[in-house]
This record gives sequence, C-alpha cells and structure tokens, in this order.
Amino acid sequence: MDDHGAGQQSGGGGRSKRCRVLTLAVVLGLAPVAVSFFLTIKTALAWDENLLQNGGFEQGTSGWTPSYGASFITVTGPVSAGLWAAAISGTTGSIWIYQDVVVVPGATYTLTGLIHKYERRFRQACLGIEWLESGSPDLQECLYDDHDFYLPLTVSIEAAPSYATRARIEARAYIRTANPANPIYFDELSLTSNMMAVGYIPLCLKNYPQ
Repeated sequence: MDDHGAGQQSGGGGRSKRCRVLTLAVVLGLAPVAVSFFLTIKTALAWDENLLQNGGFEQGTSGWTPSYGASFITVTGPVSAGLWAAAISGTTGSIWIYQDVVVVPGATYTLTGLIHKYERRFRQACLGIEWLESGSPDLQECLYDDHDFYLPLTVSIEAAPSYATRARIEARAYIRTANPANPIYFDELSLTSNMMAVGYIPLCLKNYPQ
C-alpha cells in the first residue's frame, strides 16, 4: 500500500489529498474511484511471432546445429521464399539440423515448414519436436513421397507437457540407400504459440485536492 503523502496538508485550505484512479475511469467509462493503493490490470498477450531464429535461412546456417554425419549448407535454389533454403544430406542413417527454444508447460505450439524431397534414396523427411527435460515422447510429421516442388508440413501440439522448459526443433531426413545424389531441402520453418502470457499494466494514479 502506497500512502506516501496521504496525510499531507495542502498549502492553502489544509485539505487532505486522496489518491484517485483516473486511467481506470477513462478506460472503463466509470466515475473516478478513490483508492489508496496501486492497481494493476492483467492483460492477455498472444504470441504469434516465429520463435525460431533464422527459420527462412536468409542468414545462412546461423541458429542451427547439424547432427553428426549431416552435411548442412544453404543454397539459392530451389527455394520457396526469400533467397535461401537449407540443404541437408549425408551418407547413411538419420541426419538432422536443430535448434533449442524455451517453452512454457501447458502452452500450445505449432511447427510448420516447407520440404522439397526429390530423391528416392531418402526414405522420408520430417519436422519434429523433442521435449527436453520432461521425459515426454517426441512428436514429428513426415513427408514420404517425392515431388519436384516444396510441400508444407505441420506439427501441432495441444499442450506442451508438464516440466517441459525447452524444446528441440528438428528438420530431419532418413536415408534409405547410402550416399543420396540429391539433398533434402527445408525452407520457411516456423514455431508459433497461442499461449496467453499474463502481463501487468499499471494504472496511473493522481493526487488532487478535495
């Protein structure tokens, strides 16, 4: 409770000053209400920005880490948007690139991206989310067929698991036959959330004679 100056006398008539909330009256269209403490309003802030760094690979490989055995470069073609896309390849097994992001338990997340798979020696190309420090199962969606153009892929999560504080976002490819001739291309990767963050907006208080 902030009652600093509540007992001071005005210079002329000796009248006390009481703290009144003016901003609340303006916002809500109500008459001013006398209060003696600082109020706050909870506000819901929707997160709609991309939580990934360099999701379109316009800054080269910045923000992304390749797995062991993965060859990871950026190329000017084929691309779906902008000037660059990611190309990953390898000799055998599973390869991927990833980056870690901070998440909030219970918040919903959507991972989207575009994949260009035109190589039979790759069995599939996937987007995935690995929940770190939570022990929850990983999620992924995969593209199996070959197409000479980009196709969209989406991984939707109803709610991040309890105790999940970080998630590893992966663009992954599984090699069917060793030494594929062509890489897998990824572009426009995005992680968004409709989490409603709680914020606080202080209301202006003003003292005036009564």
